[in-house]
Amino acid sequence: MNFTLHLTADCNLNCRYCYETHTRAHMRETTALRAVDLAFSYGHKSVGFSLFGGEPLLERGVIESLCRYAAKKGADAGVRVSYKMTTNGTLLDEPFLRFAEEHGIAIALSHDGLLQDAQRVTRDGRGTMRALEPVVDLLLKYQPDAIAMQTVMPATVRHMAESVEWLYARGFSHINTAIDYRPDAGWDDASMAILKEQYETIADLSERYFDAKRPLLYLNFLSKIAAYLNDRPCIECKLGMRQPSIAPDGSIYPCNQFLNLPDYRMGDVERGIDAQKQREIYLRSLDPEPACEGCAIAVRCRHHCACLNVSLTGHMHEVAPVQCEHERILIPVADALAARLYAQKSERFLRYYREAPEIDA
Repeated sequence: MNFTLHLTADCNLNCRYCYETHTRAHMRETTALRAVDLAFSYGHKSVGFSLFGGEPLLERGVIESLCRYAAKKGADAGVRVSYKMTTNGTLLDEPFLRFAEEHGIAIALSHDGLLQDAQRVTRDGRGTMRALEPVVDLLLKYQPDAIAMQTVMPATVRHMAESVEWLYARGFSHINTAIDYRPDAGWDDASMAILKEQYETIADLSERYFDAKRPLLYLNFLSKIAAYLNDRPCIECKLGMRQPSIAPDGSIYPCNQFLNLPDYRMGDVERGIDAQKQREIYLRSLDPEPACEGCAIAVRCRHHCACLNVSLTGHMHEVAPVQCEHERILIPVADALAARLYAQKSERFLRYYREAPEIDA
């Protein structure tokens, strides 16, 4: 069983594109430990926890207690425990990285590359690039394969590729880009055309460094290529089943964007998951998105992500136009890159082609 634990709704930054409403809500240690008990109660051979915020390291003490508790339970029961955490890095230090190494916490860093100071700012508007320089060094020292999570806005999209190249030069091999999906973000035909050009430039970079000793593994492309090779969605949602989300108060919801929506509450850490409610939500998620029927790229598109749909349109099966256009841009660029790498008999790509891994991005 895997859970996303929303340790806090608070954050110490004020990023320009943030869609969350920050509050002082936070998860108590007792609630976190009950979530661990619940995960183990299913009797699976492995359990996983995604540590989420706000900024999760604001609740560092809860993280450390949770990991120590889960480690003991795992050792006693012969169960493998894994963790993922995405952080803005401002509170990351060497003692925590040593703790993460000990407990196997895979850390992804939200970093926008050259766009950092324009987008990821403190509450009083100061850029964070300089403050994160030593943090990047430390993170890559302990976790060389850490993922850099970049976001771009319409106003900054023309610098997306050079920021990816900066992140690669800085030491990140695994890079993922998200666009600012907010309904009022301001994407139009002109900014979408620039986005396409930027993806094409990143594809050139990926091709150049794909077989390098330290490759550039751009997850946006790899997830789409893997979906083609596997003939299945790039993210198999299994809403409410695969990775339920636990709110700071211990309530359980099917995924991140469903938090605090009463109709989707399906239990709590004290009483567990209401299996009937869970199955009902999952079966509803399987209904097709009417606007996507017959689309040639439907199986590889994120239109089936009920969580994203709810956050953008308020409806599980209604896809936002900006999301549709983004996928129509991204997938052909990924396919063209794959075709070039295959034609070149890229050693790494041919190995990737044979193994066809599943990648969530």
